[in-house]
Amino acid sequence: MLRLLAMLTMLIDHIGVIFFPDDIILRIVGRLAFPLFAWGIARGYRYTSSLKRYAIRLLALGIISQYPYMILFQTQTLNICITFFISLIALKLYDSENRLVSLLGPGSLYIAILLLEIVFKIKLEYGLYGVLTVMGFHIFWRDWSLVAYQGLLTLIASPLYSYHMIQLYSVIASPLVIILAKRDFKLNKTIQYGFYPLHIIILLSIKSI
Repeated sequence: MLRLLAMLTMLIDHIGVIFFPDDIILRIVGRLAFPLFAWGIARGYRYTSSLKRYAIRLLALGIISQYPYMILFQTQTLNICITFFISLIALKLYDSENRLVSLLGPGSLYIAILLLEIVFKIKLEYGLYGVLTVMGFHIFWRDWSLVAYQGLLTLIASPLYSYHMIQLYSVIASPLVIILAKRDFKLNKTIQYGFYPLHIIILLSIKSI
């Protein structure tokens, strides 16, 4: 249910961006898409049988989608699949924190800060805010503290990234996830992984007519 909702709200958002840029209702509905996908990434990380294969699939999707994404949205930014690929790396580093500290000592803190700085400066869709959102869904898994975390993070990130204040509507995703996650169901992998590049290509084709 949640993954289908993520796809539907992303489609609505992108239709709004491309064809109805002045319709704020479509953009408000679309604010749910990113955090719902972020939850899906955190869930995938938690339950995947092979993190390596999962990460490779996301990276491949990002590479395949990048050119049509750039043309459709007239941007040089790396698409959301790349953001989620980096988020998986961040989650792995977070869960390996104790081992990393024991290997590198206090210097590991500076390495973590450097990695965050690199992510902040890369032209990445949702940037550091995106990576920290995925981490929030992982750290506060099915915990109501998630709502406060996402709300605070969004309040800080909105002016930092010059987001429209409608981005605050994205916080609605947190309680939705907590309430509906147990009722979620598996999606066919072809649908799950094919949706992102396919909907971009279809919207680009319609726009080009």
